[in-house]
Amino acid sequence: MNGTLVDTATLERAEGLAQRWNVTPHDVLMSNGWVRPNDYYRALAQDCGAEFVDDPAAQSLTPFSHAATPREALRSQLLRRVKNGRADLAYAPGAARPGELKRRLAVGVNRIAITTPRELRSAIQRTFAERLTDNAINSLTSRFPGESAGQGLVTSQRYGLAMIFAAICISGFYTPLLTLHLVAGITTIFFALVVALRLVACINAIVSLPLKWMQRKAARIDDADLPLYTILVPLFRESAVLEELTWALMRLDYPAAKLDIKLIFESADPETLAHAKTLGLPGNFEFVVVPDSQPRTKPKALNYALQFARGEYVVIYDAEDNPSPGQLRKALAAFANGPANLACVQARLTVYNSAENWLTKQFALEYAALFSGLLPTLQRLGLPIPLGGTSNHFRISALKWLGAWDAFNVTEDADLGMRLYRHGYVCRMLDSETAEEAPCSFKPWLYQRTRWMKGWMQTYFVHMRKPLKLWRQLGTGRFLGFQVVVGGMIFSSLAHPVFYLLVAIEASADTPHMLPSSVLGIHVWLVGLFNIAIGYLASMALSLIALKQKGARFVLHILFMPAYWLLISLAAYRALGQLVTRPFHWEKTEHGVSSHIAKQSHSAPR
Repeated sequence: MNGTLVDTATLERAEGLAQRWNVTPHDVLMSNGWVRPNDYYRALAQDCGAEFVDDPAAQSLTPFSHAATPREALRSQLLRRVKNGRADLAYAPGAARPGELKRRLAVGVNRIAITTPRELRSAIQRTFAERLTDNAINSLTSRFPGESAGQGLVTSQRYGLAMIFAAICISGFYTPLLTLHLVAGITTIFFALVVALRLVACINAIVSLPLKWMQRKAARIDDADLPLYTILVPLFRESAVLEELTWALMRLDYPAAKLDIKLIFESADPETLAHAKTLGLPGNFEFVVVPDSQPRTKPKALNYALQFARGEYVVIYDAEDNPSPGQLRKALAAFANGPANLACVQARLTVYNSAENWLTKQFALEYAALFSGLLPTLQRLGLPIPLGGTSNHFRISALKWLGAWDAFNVTEDADLGMRLYRHGYVCRMLDSETAEEAPCSFKPWLYQRTRWMKGWMQTYFVHMRKPLKLWRQLGTGRFLGFQVVVGGMIFSSLAHPVFYLLVAIEASADTPHMLPSSVLGIHVWLVGLFNIAIGYLASMALSLIALKQKGARFVLHILFMPAYWLLISLAAYRALGQLVTRPFHWEKTEHGVSSHIAKQSHSAPR
């Protein structure tokens, strides 16, 4: 091959890394950005006497075989051009000499051309766009009918909810006092279960603190033994954070030649794609463009890109994420030391712009309580873990077997966490962090929280289509845990402002509201007071304990958490309305607007 692409010192460095990483020198050169893939494969084609094609996706291409599937085309790395009704050119990456490739081709192909693997996969995307899109939308439905939110409420759920609503209305009309007693009693008992879980989380967090120093550090896996790791990053109108994102990914402590990084773009957003092309990213970055279709959701984009994933493991990052450099290695160690049915590990999410204003501080408190308090407790109790939308690492074989994400669920992560447990898998928390940007103003926060709450509602109704089947699959403990964790988040968010309304009604009544003769009755008020006193204290304490582990000082802001919970209730009612009118609508969260930027070390790629 033409030896003028790199100098001798760079080539020797690449050969040394190739031996250490157990890859080829040309993989090292291209994945580190020392040689552009187009330059390498152009030189290879010239050396082999073959034609080089810079952009096969612009040609009129067909599958190599009429019966070929996208998977077969990706495996064979072959496409052909049809011109005037005849196949006159076959495209293949230069992994083998043209003479060897030609023997694999069908009769009637006259010439062979070489392109880059990245460009060939881009051509396969365009050639099979319709089939790939259909797989992205319907993979779950075809794998497990009845487990997708695309179906909406089933008939039994519609009738059941209608009957409950009618019964409350009729009972409220004839016996309003008794109806209020019953509704309030059920509500307070349900709240008590949620409060009890938070109390357990507080105890677990306190007990875990002195044990943290005893955790043994996992042995570092040799670079040669590391598997290929796919990173999926869905992007939509994210030009503002794209450069910081790519630097964060290049900082990962992992051999660059063993990273398969997919930046996922929507065809309806050409600006972000155009910006990405100007960054001169190394060869381990690949662009996946999702054809525009409904639903236009993050899980559909992930499903589309997953079909091109080449790694044994896959992780999801959002556009504004800044993961800890060692996170991938820690995830592999967790899989190696975990049970055979461990399908996913979830890293902790933190907020890097928490000091910006009151809203971001409350967001940071909430994240701390969830990822450092509640989710580790669920793991210890053996209950299903609702995943976060980012920094979840999967065995790719388990993810594909499960049908991947639900393209119609706008909180696809929580749904997938539940489905993993339903089908015999488990999740674990990972001792690693990913810093994110919290919404800096109320409107973006409201849109984001509405989407999250709507997705949790979708998740609850999907998995409760057949409650007895869910009970059998999860077992009694996990079934009840699902009701408390998923149902509890929805129900408590909707009931929280109603509680304040009832207090106001009681306060304005002629009879003192604490007396047994009052509207709610003393038996209900005892449980209600428990919820107020212990529930508020437990939630605040959990956030304080979690933040203390990080050395943060948010004590005063913890006192304002009840006001933040009322905002969550507003988002929950807005989500309830959208669940009826726009169930699959994805309200985009704008990133890159914070004045606090995640600290990046812009060192040269390895």
